[in-house]
Order: sequence, then structure tokens, then C-alpha cells
Amino acid sequence: MEAALVAVVLAGATLGGLVAWRLQRRHRGVPRGWSTAQSEAADLHRRLHRSVDETRQTVARVGARGAPVDQLVSLTEELHAEALTIDRELVAASQLPDGARHKALLELKWRIVESEKLARRVQAIAIDMTSPSFDATDDGIRRLHERLDALDDARREAREIGRDEPTPEPPAS
Repeated sequence: MEAALVAVVLAGATLGGLVAWRLQRRHRGVPRGWSTAQSEAADLHRRLHRSVDETRQTVARVGARGAPVDQLVSLTEELHAEALTIDRELVAASQLPDGARHKALLELKWRIVESEKLARRVQAIAIDMTSPSFDATDDGIRRLHERLDALDDARREAREIGRDEPTPEPPAS
């Protein structure tokens, strides 16, 4: 009997947690159900914020490695502000009649694609800031090649010197 009671309590707690998660509002101003809804507007909303979140995470990782990311953080905040503006337009577009909604969502989709491109550019700059610079290793390898080439040339020259001289005859005794 106790096991059944525990199972019912756990099931209720799990269900309650799922309902609370479903109803939580991650982004203010958008319908609560957009976190899992299958509408085109909800999909566009999630797509937009996914790119902003990925950019924010990339910039944070680069900053944790010690790179100066103040400007990248500022750009990411501007991307987020733009995303919130697009969210408001998505909400308004989602409430339009079918034909007008489709046209408005197409226009917003273009803006979301542009925002994603900007987010990828910020990410690329952030990653480039902590990427290793191969110039120093290339210079070192080039110097090693030059030294080894010089050594090979010196060895060849030393061999040729020995060949050019006639072998001395042993002194007569």
C-alpha cells in the first residue's frame, strides 16, 4: 500500500513539474505555449532564440578563456534586443487571418534568417579570437628547414672536398 502511495505521489509530482515547465514563460511577450507549440510563428520564435542563445554561449566560452569579449557581448545583447522586437511582430502576425498571417510570417522569416547570419558572424569572430595562431609554428618550422638544408649543404661540401684532393702516397722508407 505504501509503495502504491509513493508511486502516486511521484507521478503527481512529475506531472505537476511538467505542467509548470510547460506553462513557464521563458520570453516575455510571447504566448506560454510557444515553447512547445507547432505553429509556424512558434517555430520561428524558437529558431530565432536558439541562434541568439548559441551566440551567447559561444561568447561566454571565449570570455572564460580570457579573451576580451566586451564588444561581442554588446553585439549579442543587440541581437537579443532585435529578437525581442521580432518576437512582438511574430505575436502580432500570429493573430492575423490566414493569408495575411502567411505573408507577414514570410517577411519575418527573412528577418530571422538575417539575424541568424549576424549571430553566426559574431560566433565566428568569437571562435577566431581564441583559435591558435599558426604563424609562430610556421616560422619555427621554416627556420628548422633552413638550418637542416644548410647542414646538408655543408655535409655535401665536406664530402666533395675530400674527393677532389689526390690521395697522398705513403712516404718511401
